[in-house]
Amino acid sequence: MAGLIVVAVNRMPAAEVEVSADLVRRLLADQHPDLARLPVEFLANGWDNELYRVGDGLLARLPRRALGAEIIKNEQRWLPGLAPGLPLPVPYPERTGVPACGYPYSWSVVPYLPGVPAAQARSFDPAGAAAAVGGFLGALHVPAPADAPANPFRGIPLAERAGNFAASLALLTGQPGQYQVDRDGAPRAGRGARGPRI
Repeated sequence: MAGLIVVAVNRMPAAEVEVSADLVRRLLADQHPDLARLPVEFLANGWDNELYRVGDGLLARLPRRALGAEIIKNEQRWLPGLAPGLPLPVPYPERTGVPACGYPYSWSVVPYLPGVPAAQARSFDPAGAAAAVGGFLGALHVPAPADAPANPFRGIPLAERAGNFAASLALLTGQPGQYQVDRDGAPRAGRGARGPRI
């Protein structure tokens, strides 16, 4: 493991709104009553959204921050049209919801796509995974329609993120049990990468 060190993880921002399984049940009962009898269970949250299992085959995706609410609107507009042309399944909104029950944002119901992180898989084929991801990115990264939204945070040239990249590398520590990164290889990979077009 020579040359590998640990990355200090940035703190997740606090939620700006409270989301709960009870809220999801009330929103479903209000806007998608045919789903209201399905069990609802918290699955996970990220920086922008919380995910709740709805029965066996669905997820409710609710923004926990205003920034996530803007992204959800774009997903609702664009993912249903993109999904059929992609070689891998994506969690496109099958149903959408609007602010209600004291919740201020639009939200989505998407298919549940089961899986495990590659690092936890019992068997893993790196060449097959690379081909699948490459094919997916090739299908996704095509010229965008003129009315496609621009994301000022994610859809920018990587060169404009050089400062953030350098600052993140500066956070590297030697604490065991956290993510490990090749300190010499990461800057080379960052310089050679190309960012998304939209």
